[in-house]
Amino acid sequence: MRDIVFADSFHLSPAAEERIASLGTIFRCSLDERERLLAAAPGADLIVAEYARIDEELLARCEKLRGIIVYGIGVNHIDLEAASKRGVPVANSRGGNAEAVAELALSLMLECLRRTGRANSFITSGQWNAGDSAALPSWMQGGELKGKTLGILGPGAIGGRIGVLGEAFGMRVVVYGGNTYSGAWSRLSLDDLLAAADIVSVNLPLVESTAGLLSREKLQRMKNGSILVVTSRGGIVDEAALATLLSAGHIAGAGLDVFAEEPLPASSPLLSAPNIVLTPHMGGSTEEAVINISNIIAECCATLLAGRLPETTVNKKLLTTGDR
Repeated sequence: MRDIVFADSFHLSPAAEERIASLGTIFRCSLDERERLLAAAPGADLIVAEYARIDEELLARCEKLRGIIVYGIGVNHIDLEAASKRGVPVANSRGGNAEAVAELALSLMLECLRRTGRANSFITSGQWNAGDSAALPSWMQGGELKGKTLGILGPGAIGGRIGVLGEAFGMRVVVYGGNTYSGAWSRLSLDDLLAAADIVSVNLPLVESTAGLLSREKLQRMKNGSILVVTSRGGIVDEAALATLLSAGHIAGAGLDVFAEEPLPASSPLLSAPNIVLTPHMGGSTEEAVINISNIIAECCATLLAGRLPETTVNKKLLTTGDR
């Protein structure tokens, strides 16, 4: 009997879960049940994980593992080298939530510029007591996306879609990173992009080369009065430095959906920083994205159990055993 281990809790469409259940027995863990996950490892044929750590300790216990599937895109919680040495493919859900995350990124940009949430509170708290537009507080005078330069760090499936949406708003798009990017947007060095962009969108994966990439020094290179939006992974941006630069007014606004530590601790300086919009890693949380990701995961399960590599396998080059 095949065992398919869900290493943490995530949303699957009923149709996809039914398909996965037809392939084997589903064993469920929650994110805080590490010992239960370790105990299930020896019998696991497949592991599906969104945030659960799949590391050397766990992989050493796996006796018949045929693949790991990531709910989402980021694989920073998977030890790719350890999995690859054991000939275990790791596949993600690339493309499944691209539209959802891209639209959230645009909404964060708009919120930083127009402050609609703050304006809503202005009304509901009874502060709107004069009809003259000149009587409105100065913070309501926002800005527009049109005519601004959008800098995208990581023009992959999500970053590329953000660029397309930005162009639809009349923005000029420049990019940094993305080894496979071959589009028409201007490619700049990181320093040049930070100096040129009115809005910087971070869409890079969290890997060794990107951890801490936007340090205090790099953030200080951003154009005075610019906006930072982060929807990929926490740990890329120095959050304490960002809070300081927001307080100083060098960075005019920021929208973050991801953080170095999740949930965001009460001690985080971001909570008291001005002109910041924080959302709880909800970028891929749309009905459409859940269906898309669910279908990709179900297909990956079937493909791996059939002994083939899914199209979304991220460690093909590292695998030592080739097609299984």
